[in-house]
Amino acid sequence: MVRIFRPHPLLLILPLVLSIAACSTSQPTPPAAPKAPEGPVSDTPPANWEPVFWDRAMRDAQAARASGDRAAAERACARGILYVQAQTIKMLYSYADMLDVQNLGSGVPVRTKAQKLEQARDAQAQARTSGNTYLAFDPSAELRSYAELLGGMKRNTDALSVEALASAYRYAQDANLRRTQLQRDGKDSYGEC
Repeated sequence: MVRIFRPHPLLLILPLVLSIAACSTSQPTPPAAPKAPEGPVSDTPPANWEPVFWDRAMRDAQAARASGDRAAAERACARGILYVQAQTIKMLYSYADMLDVQNLGSGVPVRTKAQKLEQARDAQAQARTSGNTYLAFDPSAELRSYAELLGGMKRNTDALSVEALASAYRYAQDANLRRTQLQRDGKDSYGEC
């Protein structure tokens, strides 16, 4: 005798009901991973070091160059490089202040270096030129020393932020050097960074 299996009618309806319920049930959306803001960056730089602002300016410059808009690339380069320069000066002053407060040595030499960098920036702004100026010290090395100090104080987030600024400063200086070399070779450096 052959027995035919006949499922209970509820067993046939249950998968259909579950699939309808799954489609119609609102599920909370998972939190999105933080990412750099899309679109152009505001021309107003943040008051404090924000690596996202720097990164977006460099990406905007790259995209503008790729699309042939060298004027937009130049504006994005200037926005990023001037921001890094200003934040480097600000961070060097903070480093000098911390050295004074923590009694880890005098902040005077670091403060003097910050002033020298600030004077070089102001002189370039008045002359309306960009480029490299001999400072007799490496601001990115000073920033790395500051990052080490912060790391030693277990301020790891701050240390990483200062380290990122040191890298951005080095990149900006390398960009200025590339621009100078392009000009020396008789090539257009407009929008290159």
